[in-house]
This record gives sequence, structure tokens and C-alpha cells, in this order.
Amino acid sequence: MKALAIATAPAVGIVLMAGPASAAPRCNYTAEYNACIEISKTSSGKYLLHLGIDLRKLSKQEAQTIINASRYLFKAELWGSDGGEYLDDFQAYIPVQTRVWASTESGLSADIDSYPSSHALNEDLGGGDELYAKIISTDPRTGAKRTFKTPEFFGFF
Repeated sequence: MKALAIATAPAVGIVLMAGPASAAPRCNYTAEYNACIEISKTSSGKYLLHLGIDLRKLSKQEAQTIINASRYLFKAELWGSDGGEYLDDFQAYIPVQTRVWASTESGLSADIDSYPSSHALNEDLGGGDELYAKIISTDPRTGAKRTFKTPEFFGFF
């Protein structure tokens, strides 16, 4: 995910102009974690939802220990933003975890890719759609769960 963020950093200021949903990833960068969301239309007409997470406070060794304990560390949910957590609409579960790895730079990282329906992405009928993801991490050693929120991604679906 770090390479994705670095490669697309110059494009962050580009205004959404091409097609219903094609823009640079939107990311939250904190000292503790990075969480990114990107939605793009594929050549087949389907939408690709890409999420990325880096849990930066973990050492590479600690991250690898967690990975060795369980490969299924993350799940994600897609939400429509409607003015606050209690007003927001649940859109879909994002079931596919593509890749998990440990590194010195990023700690514990994961990429999550899914192909949601346009119905799941269309959270505001007749208008633009503001979507974000909640990435839920489960530590297999303790069972503790933590939720990390991406920024909103805007598009017309």
C-alpha cells in the first residue's frame, strides 16, 4: 500500500472529471496507521474497490507473529456517509482479503480488493455518493478487535 500511496501522491489534487468513479486513492495517514480507499471502473465495466491498511506501530517481528497465527486478520465494511456515524448507511461487507505482509517501514499491512455491485456503491439515489470503509482488525493472539476508518471517497455510481 505504501508504494501505491507514493506512486499516486502527485495525483491527489486532481479533480474528479473522468467517468463515474476514477480518482486517486483517499488515505488517512496517522502515526498509528494508514487506511486508504480507492474505487475504479475496470475495462469490463465492473467496479474495483481497493482498501489498504498499514498498522504502523507494530515491529516487523510482531507483525509476522500475528500473520503466522492467522491469515484472516482483517475484514471490511462499506458505508455511505450521510452526516454522522448514526446517520450513515451500511452498504456491504467486503469479504476478500487479497494480501497480508510484515515490513520494517509499515508494520502489518494488508490489501483488500473486492468487486461490489453498483447498487452497493450507489448510496444516494440521484446524486453523488460519499463512501468510506471500516477496516476491522482482529489480533489472533488476544481476540481484540480494532476498527480503522478510511476517508470518504466521492463518485457517481
